[in-house]
Amino acid sequence: MPRQSTIFLASLALVAVVGVSLVMVDTPAAFSPVTQVEDVADAGPPTLPSASHPAALFIGDDYTQGTNTPDMSYGCMTATELGWECNIAAQPAVGYISGGPGQRLPTSEYGVASKSFVEQLPRLRELYRADMVVLDGGRNDLQFEIDDLDRAFAYTVSQVKAAWPNSHIVVIAPWLITQPVIQPPALAGRTIGDEFQSVLRSSPDFDGVDLIDPAALGWLSGVDASQYLSSDGYHPSPEGDQLIAHLLTEALRAERITDPS
Repeated sequence: MPRQSTIFLASLALVAVVGVSLVMVDTPAAFSPVTQVEDVADAGPPTLPSASHPAALFIGDDYTQGTNTPDMSYGCMTATELGWECNIAAQPAVGYISGGPGQRLPTSEYGVASKSFVEQLPRLRELYRADMVVLDGGRNDLQFEIDDLDRAFAYTVSQVKAAWPNSHIVVIAPWLITQPVIQPPALAGRTIGDEFQSVLRSSPDFDGVDLIDPAALGWLSGVDASQYLSSDGYHPSPEGDQLIAHLLTEALRAERITDPS
């Protein structure tokens, strides 16, 4: 089956690869969606070529990039298994808030600034036809206040809907191979997946948006995670990407999310 795999990523300094912290910072920059980006819908409908296969766009961070190439990312391996074309838009250390104003990382010799997910949408909308949009982030946002993350997450989902109004949207709740169940202190025992689900249930505008919650699904429960980690002890190894692709494919099939139309 033919596969089109493209990538939209900025080459950042190596400092970006370990940017997740569960410790709340003292003075995080508040998220203000109104001032960050114009509504994607204001630009009018994009003109993109049609194709014979459904197209999936994975928007994410350095976990989403894949170990070696986009083709070998867990997103593209999942897409291939389900018969979708695959595009990866991934950038290290970004998220729903991270990479936005006041949270940009120093970059390489190319001078490309990091951008939060919502800031990337106007350009991604021009580049990619997307029957399925998968948001795979939040790992780099756990340092911020939960209320700020909730607002940024809700705004991003609304803007994805505006950018691709006929697309199926799937959210993967934040998780790590070394920490599949993430329970920020502010949630008093609830997981970040529980919180994202609450946000999606808070408005009928999010009806039809699906959440894949690795914590609730028991991903890597009772498994020695070390065999699936790269040498930095944080990112997936090639074996880790293969395992995540298997888990994600099974989760999408269980939810009957196998046909973006």
